[in-house]
Amino acid sequence: MIIFLFIVIGLITGILAGLLGIGGGMITVPSMFYIFHLLKTKPDNLMQICVATALATTLMTSLGSTFSHHKKKTILPHVLKIVIPGLVIGCILGAFASYFLSSRTLQIVFGTISTLFAIYFFFPKLPHFNIAPHPNKTLSLFGILVGILSSLLGVGGGIFLIPIFLGFHISLLNTAASSSACTLATAFVGTIAYLFMGYGQTTMPNTIGYIHIPAFLLMGISSLSTTALGVKLSHILPPHVTKRVFAIVLGCTGLTMLFLK
Repeated sequence: MIIFLFIVIGLITGILAGLLGIGGGMITVPSMFYIFHLLKTKPDNLMQICVATALATTLMTSLGSTFSHHKKKTILPHVLKIVIPGLVIGCILGAFASYFLSSRTLQIVFGTISTLFAIYFFFPKLPHFNIAPHPNKTLSLFGILVGILSSLLGVGGGIFLIPIFLGFHISLLNTAASSSACTLATAFVGTIAYLFMGYGQTTMPNTIGYIHIPAFLLMGISSLSTTALGVKLSHILPPHVTKRVFAIVLGCTGLTMLFLK
């Protein structure tokens, strides 16, 4: 049953990765948290394990979605050159900070940010950021902030980059594609950081560093099979519909994370 749940989570995550240009951490982190609660597996650093495993899964998911977007030539290389250095710095800082935070603190931060983003995605016209008429060097500063939040929450960064990219007047299609590529970078750096930070820090079985290997493999491999479908759907489905469905899911998981102990 647990194996089946991890596979289903991976399939859903893959579709979301291709559809919205996000890594899927907003789905995988709370899903793993709930599953481990059902199993009554609750080490002191449970959230760190969920976050690290989500980033490792995102690495596989974003690899598939980035490749699919690359084939469609919708990724903007000049945007990546500006934002990725900041993302890398931020990811390292965020992973380092998580080492000193309690699992409950990370859980509250995750739930709060999920709920706020649920509101944003449900009402996509409120607020609308108008940062600059085109990408410039300030985008790298946003990259640092996004990198910190990404490695703290295990979300890859796409969910934060989408409104920022739109604020630099990048088209929605190019935004989804470019954020997938950025998510690949943050997931890679975050995964490596959590491998080192979590070494010898947990007694939970089947883990390397903070990464739970069975969950990572099951969700990661299954997500790869559906990322191309998500990319195809991004060219078909109305953006406002997909955003609102995603917002409802985010709101439910965010509120649950706030109150689940």
